[in-house]
Amino acid sequence: MNRVGLMAAVGSSLASLAAAQGPTAADVLQSAKEIIGTLGDPALCDLSLHGEPLLDDLTERWLIAYSGVGPACDDASARLQRVGIEANIAFYRRPNSDEVKLLIGQMRASVRRGFDCLISFRGEPQFDDESSRWSVRYYTSGYQCSEAGEELERKGREFRVSFQRVG
Repeated sequence: MNRVGLMAAVGSSLASLAAAQGPTAADVLQSAKEIIGTLGDPALCDLSLHGEPLLDDLTERWLIAYSGVGPACDDASARLQRVGIEANIAFYRRPNSDEVKLLIGQMRASVRRGFDCLISFRGEPQFDDESSRWSVRYYTSGYQCSEAGEELERKGREFRVSFQRVG
């Protein structure tokens, strides 16, 4: 079955489920896996889903986190967004571990420019499937560290990264 035929089948099965009682999270997850299967080309962008779908009460669309690794992930992400609209799914990209390390390094550098405080990360970032958040432990030394920590935590919230100060 080609991509158009599969998308029509996925869309019609979700539409008939919605007309009856609305799809369950398991139904939506299965549809999302089928969509990923049709769009994914692991050589160009290896797409994978994370966590359980959540129904957004405001938009009445299902939210599903995904990540992608490869040279063509921007294009694959755009296609995934377009196809997701047809299936009433909003795919949102969460950074993989390499991307989150780069992201938190940029956040730390940004905060260090404004405060006289040394911020060091402790261990590897951990992803929590339940909350769909990255968790990063850090410690500080120097002056203005409370303010620097608050700014780092504020920046992290924007990207679903939770910073926890230790020690």
